[in-house]
Amino acid sequence: MTSLQLNAGPSPWGSPYWKKLPTEELARYDLQAPTEKYFIDNLELLVDDMETALYKGSLKLPDSPDLVKVVVKTDFFAKALRTSAFIHEADMYELHLSSLQGLSIPYCYGLFQHKDKEDKVSSFLVLEECGDLIDDVSSLPNSFKLKALDALYEIHCAGYIHGDLSLNNITIKDGQPFFIDLETAEPHKCEMKERIVVGEERRKIECDEIDLCCMMLEIWADSKVKVDGLLVFQRAHLRRENIDFLLSLLIHRNRDTEVFRPQVEQLVEKMEAEREYYHNIRSQRRFIEPVAPE
Repeated sequence: MTSLQLNAGPSPWGSPYWKKLPTEELARYDLQAPTEKYFIDNLELLVDDMETALYKGSLKLPDSPDLVKVVVKTDFFAKALRTSAFIHEADMYELHLSSLQGLSIPYCYGLFQHKDKEDKVSSFLVLEECGDLIDDVSSLPNSFKLKALDALYEIHCAGYIHGDLSLNNITIKDGQPFFIDLETAEPHKCEMKERIVVGEERRKIECDEIDLCCMMLEIWADSKVKVDGLLVFQRAHLRRENIDFLLSLLIHRNRDTEVFRPQVEQLVEKMEAEREYYHNIRSQRRFIEPVAPE
């Protein structure tokens, strides 16, 4: 049976003064795992929360001289333990989405458990450390945004939805996106019909979570188009069949709105050309077929 031993580490602020991280061996919850012994040293508190404390540390694997940077997530200090939630998250990494470990989700080194004198079981989930959280979306290159969108879609294609998508659950490591915190992931059949291209006009898509990801990462083009000397048009209104309507919005500028027709028509043609351009790009990008969740 695989076991884990933690070196001493700081306790979250507000926890009882006597409550310290356990230093005895912790058993892996999957009893069929191979017999190995892991050590984690250099523990630092990342998230100072008694409900779910988060540590980073160095994992020593058996038969390997190298140390692996890991994150340890635990409810050890919480008043209400969440054993089933931790088991569910571990199963997401190691069972349902195992093929995506190290690619779009962290590699999971296992879920380990501690039983106290009252037989209460707390959990320690050990995951690959996957870089930093996103500080400034506007500074992200389009290539990264596209990778993140594709990574989320791969999770969907495996038959699951993240369930708690936010910028706090997306990290960057060596230019690659990782989706973390799969505690609320659940089965999902993605209905996406067309791929999304960074910079295209927002359109109705078939998956709410992917739409949310697009808004968070500022995938869509600005919803408004500024026109020098005129006003701000809604991008979605800039279509050939709407030219007369667009001109009517300018009547407060000049009662003879026809004087603006050449400028408005030129702007509309530019927007229609953009739509055609992005449509052609989408048609060249192939889908991965979603599968039924296990």
